[in-house]
Amino acid sequence: MLLSMSNRAKGYYCILFGTFCVGAVSVTSKNALSHMSPLWFLTWMYFFSTFLSFPFGKKFELPSEKRDWWYFALHIGGIVFGWFVSISGLQYLDAPTAAFVSRFEFPILMMISMLFLQERLGKIIYPVILMSIFGVVVMTDEGILKDVLAVNLGKNWGIFLVMLSAFGFALGELGTKTIAGKIDSRVFTFVRNMIILPFFIAMAFFVDGWVVPTKEGLFWAAACALVGPVLARIFYMEALKRIPLGHATIFTQLEPIHSLFFAFILGMELPDGREFLGGAFILLSCLILVVSQYLRPDRRKILV
Repeated sequence: MLLSMSNRAKGYYCILFGTFCVGAVSVTSKNALSHMSPLWFLTWMYFFSTFLSFPFGKKFELPSEKRDWWYFALHIGGIVFGWFVSISGLQYLDAPTAAFVSRFEFPILMMISMLFLQERLGKIIYPVILMSIFGVVVMTDEGILKDVLAVNLGKNWGIFLVMLSAFGFALGELGTKTIAGKIDSRVFTFVRNMIILPFFIAMAFFVDGWVVPTKEGLFWAAACALVGPVLARIFYMEALKRIPLGHATIFTQLEPIHSLFFAFILGMELPDGREFLGGAFILLSCLILVVSQYLRPDRRKILV
């Protein structure tokens, strides 16, 4: 199916599937953290993801320019920082709340897209941004908003950490966008997972020492490895080869919807009318963005 689509259409499908996988990460990582410490969770997750992402049948061709390796390092550093801080904060939050707070990454990525990468996103991007933000706000309940605005430890410390992690993830995606197209997505995913793994192994042994994992913890760490550092990363990489970072960022607003979906499937949370309404606004913003690309006068150039 994807082979017969235009290049940009493939990008939209890839980012849609990628955000679906990231939605699953909020739930699987929350379950894993009930069985192991944050550092050992990250260690086991990247241990499994390194093997699961091995690019069988792909030739190892890495970027040759020094500048690309600097962006590769930016990606690694941003992701390591983002994961560590995010998982530390997730201990204090439920999965839907964490998914909502992580949307702090949205304005950071949009600024990177328009100011640093100087992407030309078209005038339609502004109402689309407002609609997607409105959808996220509608999805939140009064309790979450009070938690965000309050100043105390516990849950609000978790909110602060998840918001802080957004800076790391945003820098990581800047590195991804810059080198996308210069390296195969599966090779990139395997190499970055292999490089990240030793960092978390060292931190886990230094902070927690050796801890024998439980079967449940390993199961959820492996599940998170598959949907996060493997599938989500490959889909994101393929998407950023084909569409602007700003467009991909709009689709990341779908992550709270997907998180609620998986929480519902696993019996952790039942969506209410407010969440359905907010989700509808976010979906509509993505639909308007995609349709607008096919209505542009230069659509033959951009949809190749």
